[in-house]
Amino acid sequence: MSKREEMRRRRQAQTRQRQLAVIGVIVVIAFVTVGWLIYQNSRPIGEFVTVPTEEYLLASGKSLGQADAPIAILVFSDFQCPFCGVLATSTEEQVIETFVSTGQARLEYRHFIVVDGNVGGSESRDAAEASECAAEQGQFWNYHNFVFGNQQGEGRGAFADRRLKAFAEAIGLDMTQFNACYDSNRYAGAVRSDEALGTQMGVTSTPSVFINGYRMDNPLDMAEYERVISAQLQQ
Repeated sequence: MSKREEMRRRRQAQTRQRQLAVIGVIVVIAFVTVGWLIYQNSRPIGEFVTVPTEEYLLASGKSLGQADAPIAILVFSDFQCPFCGVLATSTEEQVIETFVSTGQARLEYRHFIVVDGNVGGSESRDAAEASECAAEQGQFWNYHNFVFGNQQGEGRGAFADRRLKAFAEAIGLDMTQFNACYDSNRYAGAVRSDEALGTQMGVTSTPSVFINGYRMDNPLDMAEYERVISAQLQQ
């Protein structure tokens, strides 16, 4: 056998070894992925807080309040963000009672995903898409309340797929419709559109709140809402 032929066969053998190694890596990744999915689908949902539902007569999608209200409150939020949770369960409720229910303001919620990029995973984005599926059934605000009421820290599995679906069932959604919506990622584009709007408006953190275009210094301070809205109403 000539040296040239020997080198050719050696290169062929090395190529086959590399191909087998690549195939081996792919098989291992496939097994790990399947194992992870099986684990996720078989693990207990765990306990969660049941948040009472409310009847939001002035709700339309992710907006709440009269369409012609003189004050527009735009909230950019992340379902895993702890300060967003404080806003949603305290100050926001006061704003709704004081200004939205009285016809002075309209509140609009927009997604802005921050936490996923900080801790990894996709729980914030998944929760955002799930809330859009709830909005499809006219229940965005009750789902919003349920998700924020069940924060358990960032990236800890509080908003795993099965829990997000359990939340939907707990507030009485049509689960066939919800599951089909959520599993198809139907509203992934809608979430990205909210993020694009936030970026255009200079949002870099959550919660970020705008009142008729004015950016709030402290979105958790009810006194600031009263001051800014009063000034806007006098113009």
